[in-house]
Amino acid sequence: MDYQRIMYSVIINTVLVFIATSSLATDDLFYPYGNSTDQQLPREDDIGIEVQLARVFPYFDSNHRSLFVNDNGILSFLKLVKLYEADSFPLDDNRRLIAPYWADVDISRVNEGHVYFREVTNDQELFDRATSEVLRLFGGELGLKRFTTKWLFIATWEKVPFYVVSGQANRYNTFQTVLITDGVLSFVIFNYGVLEWTTGWSSFGSSNGLAQGNESVAAQVGFNAGNGLNFYSVEGSRTNDILKINETSNIDREGRWMFRVDLTDIKPGGCYDNVNDELSVSPKVVSMLGGDVLYVSGPCYDEAQDINCMIDGVMIPTSFNIDTPFTVTCIMPTTLKVGDMAVSLSVDGGNTYLYTGSVTSVSIDQIPPPITFTSSGDMLDISWPKENFPNIDSVPADIRVDLSLVTYQERNSLRRNTGDDITLAKLVTVAINIPLTQDGYQLDLTSLSLDDFDVGLLLIEEYSDVPSAELKPSMWSLPLNINPSNADSAVSWCREWSMTADVVEPSNDIPPCPCTLTQALADTTWYDADPFCKVGSTMEGNCATRPDAAHCVRARIPSANGFGNRCCYNTDGYLLHLEDFSSGGSHQLRHHAGASPYQQAGDIPFLSNFLWDTIPWSQCCVRADSECDRYIDKRPYDQCLTYDTPEPASIFGEPHIISFDDARFPFNELGEFTLLRTDVVSEFEIQGRLQPFNTTSTEPGTVGTSLTAFVVRYAASTTYVQVVLSERRTMDLMVWEEGQMEEWRLIDFSVGSWWRLNGVTVSSTTPSKILIQYDNGISAEVTVHTNTTAMALLVLAPANFKYDTTGLLGSWNDNLDDDNKTAAEFLIAVSESYFHYEALSNYTTYNQPGFVPISTIPSTIPEDKITELCMGSMACAYDYQKTGDPNVGKGTREAEEDYDNTDNDTTDVVACTRLDAPAGGTKTGTMYLSGKSVSFTCPEGHTLEGSVTRTCINGTWSGNETYCQGPEAESVTRSEFIFPLIIVALTLFVIIFLILLIMYCRIRKASKHKEDIEMDPTHERGPSTVIPVSEYDNEAPTPPEVARNSMVVPICSTSNPEYSLEDNKKKGVDNDYMSVRNGARPSKGIDDEEPDLKKESAKHLDSDSEDEITAIKRHYQAERELIE
Repeated sequence: MDYQRIMYSVIINTVLVFIATSSLATDDLFYPYGNSTDQQLPREDDIGIEVQLARVFPYFDSNHRSLFVNDNGILSFLKLVKLYEADSFPLDDNRRLIAPYWADVDISRVNEGHVYFREVTNDQELFDRATSEVLRLFGGELGLKRFTTKWLFIATWEKVPFYVVSGQANRYNTFQTVLITDGVLSFVIFNYGVLEWTTGWSSFGSSNGLAQGNESVAAQVGFNAGNGLNFYSVEGSRTNDILKINETSNIDREGRWMFRVDLTDIKPGGCYDNVNDELSVSPKVVSMLGGDVLYVSGPCYDEAQDINCMIDGVMIPTSFNIDTPFTVTCIMPTTLKVGDMAVSLSVDGGNTYLYTGSVTSVSIDQIPPPITFTSSGDMLDISWPKENFPNIDSVPADIRVDLSLVTYQERNSLRRNTGDDITLAKLVTVAINIPLTQDGYQLDLTSLSLDDFDVGLLLIEEYSDVPSAELKPSMWSLPLNINPSNADSAVSWCREWSMTADVVEPSNDIPPCPCTLTQALADTTWYDADPFCKVGSTMEGNCATRPDAAHCVRARIPSANGFGNRCCYNTDGYLLHLEDFSSGGSHQLRHHAGASPYQQAGDIPFLSNFLWDTIPWSQCCVRADSECDRYIDKRPYDQCLTYDTPEPASIFGEPHIISFDDARFPFNELGEFTLLRTDVVSEFEIQGRLQPFNTTSTEPGTVGTSLTAFVVRYAASTTYVQVVLSERRTMDLMVWEEGQMEEWRLIDFSVGSWWRLNGVTVSSTTPSKILIQYDNGISAEVTVHTNTTAMALLVLAPANFKYDTTGLLGSWNDNLDDDNKTAAEFLIAVSESYFHYEALSNYTTYNQPGFVPISTIPSTIPEDKITELCMGSMACAYDYQKTGDPNVGKGTREAEEDYDNTDNDTTDVVACTRLDAPAGGTKTGTMYLSGKSVSFTCPEGHTLEGSVTRTCINGTWSGNETYCQGPEAESVTRSEFIFPLIIVALTLFVIIFLILLIMYCRIRKASKHKEDIEMDPTHERGPSTVIPVSEYDNEAPTPPEVARNSMVVPICSTSNPEYSLEDNKKKGVDNDYMSVRNGARPSKGIDDEEPDLKKESAKHLDSDSEDEITAIKRHYQAERELIE
C-alpha cells in the first residue's frame, strides 16, 4: 500500500512538474526553451561549457565569438568562471560575465533541475519578438536607426536547486537570460519565474536556501567587465531581497529586466528619476531646417503629465504613446545654424526643465535631404521616401501629407544683419492631403506667382485637418532656382543683378585653387570635396549642375569677410576656368558653411551661399551663358597662380617615420612622444603613443612597437582630440571641450560621418579611416590597414608652417640630416601629456623605462615571399621579417604607398594666366600649366598676326600676342566696336553740353539775382517800400507782352525784370547808376517817382563811395553794350 501510495505520488508530481515545465516553456514572459534544439549542461556541480558563437556578440565594448555557460547562474566571456559564490562587483582578472542569478546551483543529482541553452540564427518569429522588445524599450535611444535582431542566445535555468551537503534541496529557482544583437548593438533580457532560494550551504546558507549571518552571501544579479572597474549591479544583490526581483522590473513588466550592453557602461532599460542623468535623444544628428521627429527617453513618463521639450530655447509640445511608455516625441524646430543644440524636458507643464540632453544640427549639404527632384525647364519631377515618416513605426498607407514650396530670402546683401532680414516662409501649398505613398508629383513653376523670389525649397508635412501653429513632422529638399528658366528672363535678371551686386575682392585668407585634380584630391589642408560633385560619389545626379566637371572642392574656412572659394576640375584632371566652361568655380561672396554665430544674414550655412552665389551663377552662366562675364566681374575665379602645395609627413608600421623633408628612418621605441609641434604660426601639438604589437607584453626583448593612439592640442581651440585603436570600431575618436565637458565624449560616426567642433572638423566614412582638419590648415589622416594593429598617421602642413615644425616628424627646413632625433629628445613628461587615460591606466602604464626592442631581423622567411608581398618596399620587408606577420608587412607597404602617392600628388606645378581667343578667332586648348600649349585660328579671309601657338613656360607664355586682321576682321572691328564707340561718344558730348548749359544758366541766374539784391536801394538800409508786381516775382516767367516790347534778348530766363534804358538824369548823375540803384524797376522817370523814393535815391547818392558808383556804372554799361 505504501509502495502504491509512493508511486502515485511520484506520478502526480511528475505530471505537475511536466505541466509546470510546459507552462514555463510557453509562458509569454519566457522565450521558448527545452525543445529539441536546446543543449543541456551535464549533471555535474560547478560545471561550465564553452560555446562558439555564429555571430559576434558586442559586450562591454568588445566583440566576443564565444562564451561559457555555467551552472551557477552566469554566462562568462574570456574565461570560464567556476566560482559558486558571488563575489562583490566589480571583479578583475578578466572575469567578464553576465549574471542573471549568480548563486550556488547544484544540478548533479538526477532529475534535479536543468540548464538549457541554444543559439538562434534563423527564427524570424523570435527575431521579430526580440526586435519589438528592443524598440519598445530603447526607441528613444535608437530612433530612426532601426534595430533588427539577427542573432539570439537563450539560456534557461529551470527549477534548479541550491547546493546541500546531504539530503535534497527543497526549494527551486527558474530564470532565463536572452542575448540579442545585430552584430553592432547588443541587449540582454533577464526573465524570472518562481524564485525560492538565494544561496547554498557552502555559502553558509540556511537549510531553506536563504542567506544568514555576516558570512552568508546571497545571489548577485548584474554585469561585470572583468577590469575591476566597469560593472552594473541590480539593487538587492547579495541580500535576500534579491528574491523579489521576480516581482519587480525596470521596464514596467513584472519579472522582466532589460539592458543595453554593447557600450563601455551598461544602460538599463526603462526610465529614471535622477535629473543628473542625461536624456537619450535620437536621432542625434538632424538637419538645421528642422522637422525631424526626436525620440526622447530618460525620465519616467505618465500619460497624465503635461510634458514639453525645449530645444535651442524653443518650447515644443510632446507626444506620448502608451505603447512606448518610456519615450516621448517632439519635433525639431528650424534653427538655421549648426552645432550642438540644448534639449531639455519638463514634466510639469513647462514650469521646470530639469532633464537635459543635446542634439547636433548640421547643414543641409551634410545630411542628404529626403525630397529629391529633377527639372526639365520649369517642370519639376518630385519624389520622396515612403518609409519611417513621420515615425519609425508609421504605416505608410495610413499617412497623408501636404506638399509646399518655401522660399528663402535675405533682404539685403549686408552681412550679419539680423531679424527680418532673413525669411524662410511658405509661398504656396501645391498639393493638400495627398497619400504619402503617391508616386511623386509634377510641379510646373510657371503656374505659380514667383516674382521677386529666387530660392525655393520643397517641403512635405504631415497633413492635419485641424489648423494648428504647432510644428509638424516634415521633410525638405535641397534649395532650387525658382526664376523662369528661359534665357531671355535670365539675361534680364543677370543684367539687373550686375548693376548692384557686391564684388568679391580675393584676399590673402582665401586659399587659391589647386592647379590639378590630383592636388585637389590630396590637399586636405584648406579644401573639402563638394558633396554634390565629387569623384567616387554614388549620389544620383552627381555633378548634374556642372556637367563639364568631374570633381569640385570648396574652401573649408571662410575668410574674415565671410568669403569662400570653389574650384572644379574636368575628367582630364585640370582646373576649369569659368571663362572657358560654365561648370567652372569662382570666389564666393558667402561661404557654403556659413559662419558662427549663424542666424544672421550672409552667415546661414549653405542657404546664404546658394542665394548670393549659386543663383547668380545659374542665371548668368548656365541659363544665360552670354552674360557669364557679368558674373565673373562680381565673382572672379582663381587661376591657381599663387597656389602652394602642402608638405606630408608620416609615421606607420613598426614604426617607420618619413619626415617633412622626406628623411626615412625606423623608430623602435616605447612610450609617448611629441610627433609634431609648431609655435610661430600657431601653437599646435600632436603627441603619439607607441606600444608593443603584442599588447600584453612590455618586457625587454618585445618584437616591436607601433602607433596605437595620438592626441592633438590646438591652442586656438578648446577642443582636444584623441584617437585610439578599438577592437569593435577599429578606431575611436574622442573629444573634450575644455571648460565645457566634464568627460571625454566618443564621436559616433555611425550616426553622422561629419562633425564640426570648435576649431576642428572630423569626418569618417569607413571605420578604418578618420580625417581631422584644423582651422590653421594642418590635417591628419589616420588609417588602420586590414588585419593590422598599427595606425598609419599622415600629416599635411601648409607651406606657411615651413621652418616652424619640430618633433619626430622632423624640422621642415629642407635639411634631412637634422630629423632623426633620439627618443629622449621628444619623450613627453607626465606634466606635458595631453592624453586621456582610461580607467586603471595612467602615464606610467604606457611609459616604462628599460624597454629594449629587438634590433636583429630573423631570416626565416623566404626571399621570394618577401619580394612578392613587399614589392620593393624596404619598410615592408623589415616589418615582415621582424614580426613574421605578413599582415604587418602588407599594412606597412600600403601606408608607405599612401605617403608616396600624397607626396607625388602634392608636387608643385607652375601655371600661366588664361589666354583669350583673338577677336573674331578661336583657340584650341584650355590648360594653362607649364608645358601646355594653346593654338589660335582666324576665320577665312583673315590674317593671323602674332603666334599661332603659345606654350606656358615657367609661368610665362612663349611667343607674341595673337590677333586676327583682314577686311572682314576690320569690318567686324569697325561695325562692332568703332561705330558704337562714336555713337556713345556723341551721346556723351550732347549730354555734357546740355549739363554745362544748364549749369551756366543757373549760375547766371544766381549771379543776376545777387546783383539785384546788391543794387536794391533798400538792401541793408531798411525795408523796401516798393510793392512787387506779381508777374515779376522770382521764378515767374516773363510776361509775353514784356518779352515782345523789350529790347533784351534773354539767353536764359533770370525771372527778373529787364532794365529801363530811359535817359533820366538827376543832379548830373547818369541814369544808368540811378536805375540800378533804384532796383531796376520798370521804366519810370526819376521825376515821376514817389517822394520817398526820390529821397532814398538821393540818400544813396550821398552815401555811396566813388568805387561803388564806378562799379555800378561799368556793370550797366556792359549790359547796354550787349543789348546794342
